[in-house]
Amino acid sequence: MRFGSVFPENQLAHATLMGTITVGFFLAYIKDHYPSPLSYFLFDIGLVMTLFFWLTGTDRVRRLTLPGTPLTQPLLLFYAVCFVYMFFPQVPMLVSLSAFRGWCVSSLAFLFGYDLITSSRQVRVYLWLVVGLAMIAGLYGVYQYAVGIEHIIGQSPIMAERHRFATYVTEEGEVEFRIFSTFVSASAFGTMMAYASFIAMTLALSERVKRRERWLLMLAIVPMVTSLVLTGTRAALIMMLIGVIVLCWYKRRFRNYMTVLTLIFLGIQLGIGLTQGRAAERFATLMHVNIIIGRLMNPLTTGWQAIVQAPLGHGLGVTGHGVPFFLLQRYPELHLIFSDGDFGRAMVEMGVVGLLLLAFILFTAIRGAHRSLQILRTSSSEDIALAVFGSAVMVGVTTLVGSPFLGIPHGVLWWFFLGALFKLRAVWIARGVRLSFHRPYRRAVVRPVRHPVDVSPT
Repeated sequence: MRFGSVFPENQLAHATLMGTITVGFFLAYIKDHYPSPLSYFLFDIGLVMTLFFWLTGTDRVRRLTLPGTPLTQPLLLFYAVCFVYMFFPQVPMLVSLSAFRGWCVSSLAFLFGYDLITSSRQVRVYLWLVVGLAMIAGLYGVYQYAVGIEHIIGQSPIMAERHRFATYVTEEGEVEFRIFSTFVSASAFGTMMAYASFIAMTLALSERVKRRERWLLMLAIVPMVTSLVLTGTRAALIMMLIGVIVLCWYKRRFRNYMTVLTLIFLGIQLGIGLTQGRAAERFATLMHVNIIIGRLMNPLTTGWQAIVQAPLGHGLGVTGHGVPFFLLQRYPELHLIFSDGDFGRAMVEMGVVGLLLLAFILFTAIRGAHRSLQILRTSSSEDIALAVFGSAVMVGVTTLVGSPFLGIPHGVLWWFFLGALFKLRAVWIARGVRLSFHRPYRRAVVRPVRHPVDVSPT
């Protein structure tokens, strides 16, 4: 398969974006082993280059237009709000500028996905890229656990400082190492393994993949699930379970999932075996309702307390989200308000405005992905739509306790595939096909459109 045959247009933008996604998977490893301001912003540099090639490869600048999607105006409003919150006096401008980058840069990938993608084949290449990179990261994570934390963090003082808390303590008082592979933390790594595992499962169950491709996808699931268990990240396990529920809800053919469920079970058993049962003990705490409620409420409690103090927020950057560690060291007088989860951070930094706007964007995104899945149900892009919709739901749930919405590379992937899905839906409608929603979902009727919908930008 030649690159030019799959991507006949905007080849530089596609190549740069693929390189940026690859860097995102290994960015933490690069920062740990080659620390410098350049290594920290390497991912952002890749996105800026993609933006440049996207603008020069299309007529967006000349026509001064943006894609006409349900998310375009909410995102523009979000950018404007973030820009205003940069100028809060109690936060240094450099800190606010870095936070603005953290909040807004990832969502640019939505525009890339909508404008650069022209076929479902292109989206499949990106999905395969994510699965391949995740499998490599998963295998390295298993290796990381095998050699031990002392060997890993002993390679440099910076790694020892950043990852010295990458552990958890069992009820018997045993300390267990949480692998982080090539990511910034065990939580970020576990979230990516859940995300990529779901993509692999969806594609493996598709009738549109060849037998050899199906087996490769299934084999990739095992190291990803095993490494997920080794991270000890309970939110990641919940994400994966949500993905399985979405698959079962959509197709409702249990026998189709037996092979995949067997591989998931094998991966979990391997992870539990490597930890000698300690991982099972940690994940068993998910049965304790008080622990789950407390974990979900902690970020919201912090955010609510911040809103009570300042209903309009404390300013961009006050949570440290998106701000480099070396930059925070320059401002020791800055009082940080730490909070987990994208919603908790939005509540602290942008108050009620940030909370409502972020909730509206997430709701619009998930609703749009679901509508796209319905429309593309009879097309060759059905499995892609299911993968993107399922991952949107998974990410939406975990925004309460994590940052998959805006993280690296999670945020860019989520936004990019969402934009690609919206584009595939627009192309399908423009071909003269419309889905009637007057009947129940399972019996939806596809009807021809006499005058195809115009998908040109508004």
